[in-house]
Amino acid sequence: MVSPAYQVLNSDRDRGEYLATLRMFAQTKKQKQENPTLTAELAQKLYRIPHEITYKQYVDQVTPKQYQNLDSILEYTELLSELNLVYLLTQNSLAFSTGSNDPVSSQSANPDTGATKPAQPPAQSPALRNLNMAELFINKKQWSDALKELVTAEKLDPNNAKVYALKGLVQMNQNAIAIAKTSFQKALKLDPKEPTALKHISQVNVATKLPEKPPEKKGGLFGWGKK
Repeated sequence: MVSPAYQVLNSDRDRGEYLATLRMFAQTKKQKQENPTLTAELAQKLYRIPHEITYKQYVDQVTPKQYQNLDSILEYTELLSELNLVYLLTQNSLAFSTGSNDPVSSQSANPDTGATKPAQPPAQSPALRNLNMAELFINKKQWSDALKELVTAEKLDPNNAKVYALKGLVQMNQNAIAIAKTSFQKALKLDPKEPTALKHISQVNVATKLPEKPPEKKGGLFGWGKK
C-alpha cells in the first residue's frame, strides 16, 4: 500500500497527473450531484459541516493510528479514504495542502477594498512524505531508518527547518552529539522557533562542552624543580 503511493507521490510528474485526476473526479461527482455512501461517523460529521481545517484535524487524529498494528490498517485506511472523499466533494478549491500544522483562515481581507478573498494555502513541502515516515520511525526508535528518510528529505527540501531538527534528534540518539548540535543549529538558523531544536539544543550544548583543564602544577622558583 505504501510503496506504490510513494512511487507516485515522489515523482513530480506522476503526482501532478494524480492530483489532476482527483480534481476531475471531484468535478464529475459534483456535476452529477451524487451523495457519497459514508460508513464512518467521522466522515459523516465532516460531510454535514465541511471545512478544510476540520478535515485536516480529523486526518491528524487518524493517521497516527493507521499503522500501529496490522489488524487496524484497513479500518483506518478506509476511514481516511472517506475523509478524503468528503474533502474532494465539498471543497471548491482543491489545493491538497497539508504542509503546515497551523490552522489557516479560509479568507483574508483586501487592504485596499476591505473585501475578503480566499487565502492562499501554504505551500506543501516536497519532503512531506519523508518527514512523516521519519517521524513514524522515530516513534518506533528505528533511528537508522529515520535518518535515511531525513537524508532524502534534505535533498528534496534543503531549507526546511524541521528536517534538520529531526536529523539532530536522530543523531543525538545515535550518540553523534557533535553532528546533532550542528543539525539543531541549522534548524534554528532557518526557524528560530523550531520546537524540536529548541527542546534539545541545550542537551547537546552541555554534552559537547569541553572540560576545563586543571591548573598546571609548578614547583620551585619560576617553575624550577617541577615534578
